[in-house]
Amino acid sequence: MKINETYETKILRLNNETEGVGIIDGITTFIPYALPLEIVKVKIDNMYDNYARGTLVEILKESSDRIDPVCPYFYKCGGCNLMHLNYDSGLEFKKEKIESIFKKITNENIKVNNIYNGNNLYYRNKITLKVDKNKIGYYKEKTNTLIDIDKCFIVDNKINNVIKDLKDFINNYPDNEINEIMIRVIDNKVMISIDNISINYKDLFIDKLNNLDSIYINNNLVYGEKVLVETIDNYKFNISPKSFFQVNKKVSKMMYEKAVSYIDKSDITLDLYSGTGTITALLSEKSKKVIGIEVVKEAVNDANNNLKINNISNVEFICDKVENKIETLKKLNIDNIVLDPPRSGSDKKTLKSILEIKPNKIIYISCNPVTLARDYNVLKEKYIIKEINAYDMFSNTYHVETVMVLEKKDV
Repeated sequence: MKINETYETKILRLNNETEGVGIIDGITTFIPYALPLEIVKVKIDNMYDNYARGTLVEILKESSDRIDPVCPYFYKCGGCNLMHLNYDSGLEFKKEKIESIFKKITNENIKVNNIYNGNNLYYRNKITLKVDKNKIGYYKEKTNTLIDIDKCFIVDNKINNVIKDLKDFINNYPDNEINEIMIRVIDNKVMISIDNISINYKDLFIDKLNNLDSIYINNNLVYGEKVLVETIDNYKFNISPKSFFQVNKKVSKMMYEKAVSYIDKSDITLDLYSGTGTITALLSEKSKKVIGIEVVKEAVNDANNNLKINNISNVEFICDKVENKIETLKKLNIDNIVLDPPRSGSDKKTLKSILEIKPNKIIYISCNPVTLARDYNVLKEKYIIKEINAYDMFSNTYHVETVMVLEKKDV
């Protein structure tokens, strides 16, 4: 095999990032946008010690699962990974991905019960776009090349309307000095936050976009409402520009309600990595007391404000690293632990403390099946999997959310 040479290969499967996997001259080769069972021509771009990477040149035999991407930027921007695969097959890929990762890491044949989904297009309620003079869009994957877009096919169309207005503005004023724009839609109201703007255009920008509900510049409110209010079930949540909130409301509501449904009426529930307290609020109905631990100060402030507007009195938030505080709670009668860590998963110290606390049930919410399986390898010393469900929070990408329910082993 030689770099820049073209070879023919059959695609055996997709890897975890949805790249086609073929074998060329005995070397595993990764080919973006190729699908299983396709026969393709590939140009070799890079060779490494035990694998190679290539570019798809031609499809000689096409998969029956291949579809034409609805988005004209799909093969350029890198924001989506699965628009060339029919949606049902994409869901099946995500289920099999979780099962394959668990088999590899834990050597257990777990089965995903179900994968819950909503709309696969126009579902995102938040987007962050880069700006370069009169261009607005995403960076091409693994580059600093900005792909200029007119709309995004996975965001709420109210966001696309804002993109149109923004394009009009930056086309007329290319020396605007804006670098990044966040756009968020909450309950039909629109908030934007920009990182910078030329002093010459600040007032003009506000005037041109005053059909929005909230405008922030450099983290300062310059127009409209300070927060927008999101509702899940009967609970209201104040959302500011920096507030974390799942980008897919329909699927996140399914996920949170399902997670909470596993919790039995209990004395104390511990919510680790509690963020702005969304699931903590839902848990308050199931426990005499809920304790949330979150390291980000702004998130804890948001969480405490959300307690007030919902008149919740049985929740306490602790602002600190989970691994620093969980040990101090071991003497409490904790019945359930819910954890929703970042992509890096939980740490060994926290997992050790969970095993020492010995809650009846653990609900682990994860955005990364690899670290979920890794952490389960520790927890399985005393716990077994009752159920695993997946959630297509980020349709048309390779990302998938997972909720794993663990129960104590019979002694």
